[in-house]
Amino acid sequence: MFHKIMVAYDESSEAGRALQASIELAKTLGAELTVVTVLEPLPGYYSFAVSSVPAWNWTEEKRIRYGALQAEARQQAKAAGVAFDAELINGDEVNTIVECPKRHHSDLLVLGMRKHSWLMTGHTSQDVAELAPCAVLGIK
Repeated sequence: MFHKIMVAYDESSEAGRALQASIELAKTLGAELTVVTVLEPLPGYYSFAVSSVPAWNWTEEKRIRYGALQAEARQQAKAAGVAFDAELINGDEVNTIVECPKRHHSDLLVLGMRKHSWLMTGHTSQDVAELAPCAVLGIK
């Protein structure tokens, strides 16, 4: 069945549900679990904002917050007895999430789904599902 499960994880409640489902599934199947969190590039308007708030380091702040988030996920997986690895990557959200299962040879990608996200275009989960190199499980 599935031996290497990857879950896209951020601070959203949908991603939290996807993490819980991934941990349970990995435990049941005896699979490895990898959590990937993407640090997207700064928005285009950042260059204007930096002149008014020069001491604010948006990227480092987000890296610290996501690192702590992954540490919490590691504790949850450890408590469930699940082998766990985490990756914090800079890049475009969709392309980075699609590339990670290829690099890790994952056979299942788990995504948190927003309500009605399959009905609308331009949503990360739909774009990833269309491009994913492996099976995708969407968790609502």
